[in-house]
Amino acid sequence: MLKYADPRRRLLKDLSRTWVLQRLRRIELSAIPEWIGSRVAVASRYQHSLSVGELSLLVSGGDKDELLLLTAASTLHDVGVGPFPHLSDQVMEDILGFPHEGAVKFAFENSPLKDSRILEKYGLDLDEVASIVEGSHRLSKFLHGLPDLDNADNIYRFIISIPGRPLGEPSYTPQEIARLMSLEGNLILPDALRKRWISDFRKAYSYLRDNEMNMIGWTMLGRALRLLRDELNPGFFRLTNKEAYCLIKTKIPKIIKGIERREFRIILDRKYAELKGEARKILDLSSLCGLEQALSEELNLEEWMVGLSVIHTMPGEDPSYWRVYLVSYRGNSKPREVLENILSNSIPFE
Repeated sequence: MLKYADPRRRLLKDLSRTWVLQRLRRIELSAIPEWIGSRVAVASRYQHSLSVGELSLLVSGGDKDELLLLTAASTLHDVGVGPFPHLSDQVMEDILGFPHEGAVKFAFENSPLKDSRILEKYGLDLDEVASIVEGSHRLSKFLHGLPDLDNADNIYRFIISIPGRPLGEPSYTPQEIARLMSLEGNLILPDALRKRWISDFRKAYSYLRDNEMNMIGWTMLGRALRLLRDELNPGFFRLTNKEAYCLIKTKIPKIIKGIERREFRIILDRKYAELKGEARKILDLSSLCGLEQALSEELNLEEWMVGLSVIHTMPGEDPSYWRVYLVSYRGNSKPREVLENILSNSIPFE
């Protein structure tokens, strides 16, 4: 079945040694790592990336060149992530002009080693690999689907790598999904398998959204990145999680101390679907920053004392699952009152 597996396995092994992949050893699968204080997955993006590469070997059809290309893109799909993946995407797009899916070339260009030589060794073009990850290539469906090779492993690995496995065992395996994929047609999953994957997907993200320390970390580290926006340069997005954390601690020590001492509290947890009118623009970075600034100025608070976030997992997800969080230092409830007033003018959510 794996007619072209040998060169693809050699490619996978060679890519695993590159700097762009090795950096992911220090980028956790969970956007907010467990060492910040929440009980979340401890797997690394390096483990996840190699596993997605392995899954690509199970995809059938096509010719050896296409299959080799798919293995390269699958293995490299996360090399563009910044520290605290997904959380840093909004600021990354603001500064660099693209989110992590569009940062594959950026990652290679900023590697201290000549990692692109590995792709050249196998006759692969970096631009084409990058276009697959970005979503503009015929093979992109294998990394931009519901499910796809990426999230088939992501959800499974998240569930199995939380200490103590509070979510139990996954109800599917990534291999079940990958074996049904072919370069010669669309993915058609049996209804039972799709339902199992969707169930685990929702279970994993519900766990994250209901984890108070995780959402406080997401909101306040996001607030720190927004406050540091004008000081961040492209090099920031090549840092590891702990390097970025140390930088934030140097620049805004009170946010980090507040997180470490558990002095922040969630004072508002609202479904995004309940927001109306102009309030829905909270998804926009400038609107989010404007609301945070308004709260600080209205109440004469230091900027680091309050943070706001909107949690949505991926394009195409039902907005009824999206959540809005307001976090304040020592649980000061006054920002909630002010925010409620700001959001009060509304029309029904559609």
